[in-house]
Amino acid sequence: MIGKDALRAAKPYTPTFLALYDPWVIRLSNRSAWRCPAEIMLAAYNKHLGHRHLEVGPGSGWYLVNAQRPAESLITLMDLNPAPLSHTRKRLHSKGCQVRTVTGNVLDPVPDSAGTGFDSIGLNFVMHCVPGSFAQKGVAFTHLARVLADDGTLFGATILNQRPRTLFGRALSATYTRAGAFNNADDNCTGLESTLRAAFAYVELTDVGDVTMFTTRYPIR
Repeated sequence: MIGKDALRAAKPYTPTFLALYDPWVIRLSNRSAWRCPAEIMLAAYNKHLGHRHLEVGPGSGWYLVNAQRPAESLITLMDLNPAPLSHTRKRLHSKGCQVRTVTGNVLDPVPDSAGTGFDSIGLNFVMHCVPGSFAQKGVAFTHLARVLADDGTLFGATILNQRPRTLFGRALSATYTRAGAFNNADDNCTGLESTLRAAFAYVELTDVGDVTMFTTRYPIR
């Protein structure tokens, strides 16, 4: 059963919000609130995107649409909310991409319909939305490790519970927490790293502004 906190975190991603997502989140918030320009995270997509890619929590799909995708790639989108799935699928279809969608909760095993053996998995700005501390929500990494190819890469970014360095960031963090969109009160680097290392043999963490980016390889079965 999907918890009410998880549903609450996914609820804000309405068609109206997704229409405003690129200018508000990608362009303004990333740079001015979190001090991590979207181009830095886009570079991770350009580096790690494989032919068979799973995107968990696609948002507006901006990164996938603008990334240097491998030719004839197949992109699978997974989210609790059907709105981001539909929005991103349409954007990728307009670029000639092969896309399929799966409704799923990252706290549960990846649905069989998604498939397995992914060359890459993207988990960008998802974990700070997922309820619970990493002691609870870190199971997401274990679930995703099971569907990653032996030589695949899981990569992403999250905002940990540290005081944002800008007034804009502090205001946004407080607002999103009250709305239930942010659930990172108990998130810290130690929890993130330990749960990643429980699921992957290689873990790399990099802080850019208030954002912690991670790259993992060699899933532990």
